[in-house]
Amino acid sequence: MSTLDDLISAQRDFAMARDWEQFHSPKNLAMALGGEVGELCLEIDPLFEAGTDIIELTSVAHTRLRNEVGDVALYLLRLYDVLSLDPAEAFSLALSRTETSESCPISGTPASLAQAVCRLNGSTGLVLEVFQWEESTHTALPSRMAEVELARRLRSVATSLIGLAKVIGVDVLDAASAKLAANEQRYPVDLSRGSSRKYTELQMGSSEDIKPHTLP
Repeated sequence: MSTLDDLISAQRDFAMARDWEQFHSPKNLAMALGGEVGELCLEIDPLFEAGTDIIELTSVAHTRLRNEVGDVALYLLRLYDVLSLDPAEAFSLALSRTETSESCPISGTPASLAQAVCRLNGSTGLVLEVFQWEESTHTALPSRMAEVELARRLRSVATSLIGLAKVIGVDVLDAASAKLAANEQRYPVDLSRGSSRKYTELQMGSSEDIKPHTLP
């Protein structure tokens, strides 16, 4: 399991090697965080279709959820890093291993899963609210909110993510570490440097003639 410091440092090096710091303004990262939370929720939605009191995860569903949890955690940690805020307290609950890839009932009822999803969505929305009127190129703490309140809102996202991850049997830090390792393969430095194209688009042109349009 990666420590927080190791993971944040590795992600920082990953971005620097690809000249992605230019895209990683707090506002852009917050928007990307919101998008990844949405993708996670879309993966969870089909789990409610059975209409039973117990939701079971297949190995395939668990892997897909693990990948999305990893994405959310990476963007959240990157936002902490860019804002020079310490995530240690917020992520302290993630240090206990909970992951399983076995087909098994979710830890809790459909209602508890729905509640966990709502908490993550709500806490993420309050972070997005902070940055909605900030300039996209603004690199400092937001002008509309004190640091202590912003840290509280980010901590709420972290604890909500960890709570949801526990329900679906995913270790947050391991998921983030695995996703970062996968991104190393998906985004070769020579193809992705200075480009914000997704890995599925990188073979379509060189980074020199691509105008950034999405956050990596």
